[in-house]
Order: sequence, then structure tokens, then C-alpha cells
Amino acid sequence: MKLRYQILTGILLALIQGVCLNFFGDSKFLPNVILVITIIGIFIENDIQKWIVIAWIAAILRDISLSVYIGCGAISLLLTIWVLYLLSRWISNENIIGVFIEIITGTVFYYSFYWIISVLLGSTYSYFYAFNDWVYQMPINILLGLAFYFFMGKRAKEKRKKERFRYYS
Repeated sequence: MKLRYQILTGILLALIQGVCLNFFGDSKFLPNVILVITIIGIFIENDIQKWIVIAWIAAILRDISLSVYIGCGAISLLLTIWVLYLLSRWISNENIIGVFIEIITGTVFYYSFYWIISVLLGSTYSYFYAFNDWVYQMPINILLGLAFYFFMGKRAKEKRKKERFRYYS
């Protein structure tokens, strides 16, 4: 994917996140679309550089338009990508259980990093206060991730199958 398409995808993800915020309101049931699509994209495709660019652009735009601290969400998303990339060696990307594990660990790491960075910047809310929202967001993130995995995973599996049998023809 060319850089201009990565930038457009990042802008589109930031717009989708903003539309979800307007649709659901300031609710505990707001899915983190940027986080889920980035996790599924890294999980299915092994092109981490593409997803870092997309995630960075989408998270910066979301932080500029929707957040109190600019850059806090983007840095925590990059740290989450790094941790999930290290963990992806041990998690299979061929089944649904791997998707559950990736989304749950990704959500926990993202909000933990977000809380740590915001506390370093001067926020006063506690870790358990932040954890209250995760309980409601986790099932929605898992359902959204399963939907994206179904659509993106089908295409990636067909591509891997073609590459696997290409040398035997």
C-alpha cells in the first residue's frame, strides 16, 4: 500500500472514530475503532510499518480533535503495537481464539499505557476508575474485531494459500 493510501486510511479511521463518538455519545459503550482495526491489521498482515503509519495518523488526528492531551493516545497506541508485535510470535493468527487474545491484551495494554502517560502529564484519575470503562468496552471491541477479522482474514488466508501453492505448480 502506498503512503498516500495509508494517510487516507488513517484519516478515514479518525473520522469513523469521531462518527462513533457522535453516534454513541459520551458513553461507556464506545468502541475504540482505531485500536481494533490496527490490532486486526497487524494480526492478519505481517506488514507492521503500514499499520504503524495508519495508526499514528489516525491517533494523532483523534487526539487533536477529541482528546485533552495531544499525543497521549498516539504514543500509547504505538507502544501497544510494539508489545503486540512481540507477542504475535506465540499467538496463532489462523483462528478466532488468537483474535480474542490479541484484542483483550491490546485493549488492556493500550488503556494501561494511556493511563500511565496521562498520569505523567498530570491527570488525577485512578487506575481503577479507568478500568471501569474497560469492562464495558471489551465485549464491543471483541465483536468489532471479530467482524473485521472475518472480512480481512478471509482475503489474507486466500492470499497466503496462493503464495503457498505458487511454488508447487
